[in-house]
Amino acid sequence: MSGHRREGLVYNFKQLDPVVNPLDAKKATPENQYWKAYEFPTIVQEFGPVSHIDIRPFAPHNIIVSAASRIQVYSNDTNERIKTYSRFHDTVYGASYRSDGHLIIAGCEDAQLRLFDNDGRIPLRIFKGHAGPVHVSRFCNDKQHIFSASDDKTVRVWDVATERSVVRFAEHNDYIRTGAICKSTSDIIATGSYDHTVKMYDVRTKSSVLSVDHGMPVESILIHPSGSIVFSAGGSSIKVWDVLQGGKLLTTFKNHHKTITCLTFNHDYSRILSGSLDRNVKIYNTASYEVVHSMTYPGPILSVAVANEDKTLAVGMADKILSLRKRKTRDLDEAAEQFISDQVTKRNTRHVPGKDYAPNDDDIVIYHIQRQSLPEYERYFRKFEYSKALDAAFPRKKKLLEPEVQVAVLKELIRRDGLEVALAGRRGPKLRRIIGFLSMNLVKSSFAPTILTVANALIDIYYPEIMEHTRGVQQDFIRLNKKVKNELRLHEVLYSVMGCIDAIFAMHAKANSKTSIQHGLEMTHR
Repeated sequence: MSGHRREGLVYNFKQLDPVVNPLDAKKATPENQYWKAYEFPTIVQEFGPVSHIDIRPFAPHNIIVSAASRIQVYSNDTNERIKTYSRFHDTVYGASYRSDGHLIIAGCEDAQLRLFDNDGRIPLRIFKGHAGPVHVSRFCNDKQHIFSASDDKTVRVWDVATERSVVRFAEHNDYIRTGAICKSTSDIIATGSYDHTVKMYDVRTKSSVLSVDHGMPVESILIHPSGSIVFSAGGSSIKVWDVLQGGKLLTTFKNHHKTITCLTFNHDYSRILSGSLDRNVKIYNTASYEVVHSMTYPGPILSVAVANEDKTLAVGMADKILSLRKRKTRDLDEAAEQFISDQVTKRNTRHVPGKDYAPNDDDIVIYHIQRQSLPEYERYFRKFEYSKALDAAFPRKKKLLEPEVQVAVLKELIRRDGLEVALAGRRGPKLRRIIGFLSMNLVKSSFAPTILTVANALIDIYYPEIMEHTRGVQQDFIRLNKKVKNELRLHEVLYSVMGCIDAIFAMHAKANSKTSIQHGLEMTHR
């Protein structure tokens, strides 16, 4: 059952696994177990369709997401958003890392490419020359050039240092929406177009060296690291082309029933993952091209990325949802065994009335693992009783929980998409306690994002029936509404100040750069 979409994090209930018949247990292959060994996903509500995902090739393996008019960066450890690049005036496409993970390149609907580093939010370079939206942007293997493809039907290679286009190809007859770099050489690139063709180019000859007809608009392509095989996806089929035999079609496989939108390799290139508008991710063996596993998601899939030795799996959907999953570090049985082993290692002593007794080496000791005592709201969370969990976090008694705990409960309700359920149907004191807490803690910066989300939800639920509540509740809502507006106005002012500060730092950095260059020239002349 999928959750309702809201700004921030949301939570989807995990679908029940089918009951396995013992007679069919042999069908559970190691391949299935490998791809099922991911934790329950973190679901993020983005600001637009998640058109592209890339994962930093080196630790900390941050995840960058292209959605709407911004690039979001998420921590691979916590799945929390750690940075946003929003210096775009239109939709962003194809944000990707350089192979060393230090730079990011992204195309845009405004026909420009922008280059960023990991530290700043202001573009280091802006590449201008395309006449249409730039959907493809990748770093070449030499790290000094960038490859781009656009709806203007052209392919360009740019020099990073000078921002100039050094190579231009204009052989496609329709929009170009996908491209790939050959990892075995710095000179071979490939593109797929809505004119149904896949073309390979050698930047040294400045012309295409291979062209094949997929038969459908091409949405995604991959080049095997050896450079001898190209995979193209268009419509509901994936085709495999032999480059060494002049583009001979080796095989075609169709396992999706809607358009395939994205392809990616796993960490050792032994598997291909495909995502489709039919809401499925399918995994193929690159030796036999057979489906070895399949995963279903709540929305039409636009992008897939897997990295960090398959420990991280990210999927972007057309309905603005981003799914982040990490591989389980160990199974529950292993965790239980480790816990018991730790208990034995500690050699805890037990107290016997009259004397202290420690077990000898040859004693057989049976340890009793006591059940963990959970707070009341945690017990309700385990039962999915969200309204009672919220009541437990905001009790009627004078002795209240710490604000940090109460905000944590609200964040968990947002993550589980249970906030509206928990807030609905409240009257009198129950409602006023929550409104009072929100008004009191809204100004705390660490609480503000969560409290603003809860306040908006509360106003959405109770505004239509506000006149049915007591005068005290009405006045509480008026005060809360004023505080929310003031806080939002303050955030707008702060963002304006941050923009001014960024501009000052950029000018300062540019001045320092000129000074450094002048100093270098003087030292050279000496």
